[in-house]
Amino acid sequence: MRLREIFHIVTLNMIENKFRLLLTTLGIIVGTITIILVIAIGKGGEREAARQFSNLSADTIYVNLDYTALAAGKDVTTVEKLTPELLDKIMEESTTLQGIYLRASGFQEISYNGKKQSASLVGVTPGYAEISNISFEQGADFSEFDFEDGERVAVIGSKLAEKLFGTDPVVGSYIKLGDARYRIVGLLKRSEDGLQGVDTDSSLFIPYSAMEKDELLDPYATTQAVGKAFDIQHVEKAKKEILSTLNYYMEEASVYTVSDAGTRIEAATASATTMKLLLVSVAVIVFVVGGFGIMNVMFVTVKERTKEIGILKALGAKETDILLLFLLESFCIGVFSGIVGVTLSFPAIALMGLSEIPVFPSWDGKIIASFFAVATSTLFGFYPAYKASLLMPIQALAEE
Repeated sequence: MRLREIFHIVTLNMIENKFRLLLTTLGIIVGTITIILVIAIGKGGEREAARQFSNLSADTIYVNLDYTALAAGKDVTTVEKLTPELLDKIMEESTTLQGIYLRASGFQEISYNGKKQSASLVGVTPGYAEISNISFEQGADFSEFDFEDGERVAVIGSKLAEKLFGTDPVVGSYIKLGDARYRIVGLLKRSEDGLQGVDTDSSLFIPYSAMEKDELLDPYATTQAVGKAFDIQHVEKAKKEILSTLNYYMEEASVYTVSDAGTRIEAATASATTMKLLLVSVAVIVFVVGGFGIMNVMFVTVKERTKEIGILKALGAKETDILLLFLLESFCIGVFSGIVGVTLSFPAIALMGLSEIPVFPSWDGKIIASFFAVATSTLFGFYPAYKASLLMPIQALAEE
């Protein structure tokens, strides 16, 4: 049989059995959409992990409270906190740190001309902008005097400024925090990046000394130190020096952990990649289930078309022709399912984007899903096609 004739028979059979074709392809279509979505979610997770650390380089070091190390029943409010004085000791004894700063964050209601907005309030010590690569759109950073005397000044993120001030001038304006009035001295450049748990675009920064003076520090908030080594080769030594100083000056140093940004970035990315692989595994299972559906339908098709197979063989069709006929039908089912699945994935990803789940659609995911659709259909259609090719013409013609 000519290849054109085989294609013609396959096309006629698929047109005549449209409803069966639809039922056969459902499993593969769902599998295609699933694998595109899970790859988009996986890539979105990886990008989100990278975004959260994008303001920090691999030579950045953190000192955080380790909640798992807290004694049973111990309240966070009673844990010994990091202090600016302790950070001064760390800098004095370190030979590997460019700088280190303290920060504490919590949510606070901010008001401007009667307009109120709940936002992240972050108290910081000198060096926060340089270490965390924070840039200014307008105004300037806090002065040394602001930090020393706890002046009521603030630096505001771009998104928070838009919500609070609208078209009004930002730098030089006054806002109210609790019972105190703070003057805005700087507006941050929009970055769309996170700062390990702090969204700089939606936060208000004030001197840590002002936060203490006006009692704006949430009792349940923990202090965190962020440092920067001279280069990535000094990171491990810097971590050891920090731990040594903490152990010497703190009674509860064991509840704090020292880690570097490079390790955290790798861990976060690896976690997102693992999640993506897990989700892809689920999608593959969906494909396998759809493949078994195709196999069952193909067996039924072979059974129904036994006489047709006998006639074709009686007219001179070879076993390879019959094998190719049914295998090509399975292949076409996979191609059709892949096209439909990819088409439906666009609105599915758009709907997913409305949720808080980070998604990043890519053509890689669509190509991989299409390949799986075609491969699954062809693979699971091979055995029924092979069985059809082995039918003897006399037996096939005698089949009722």
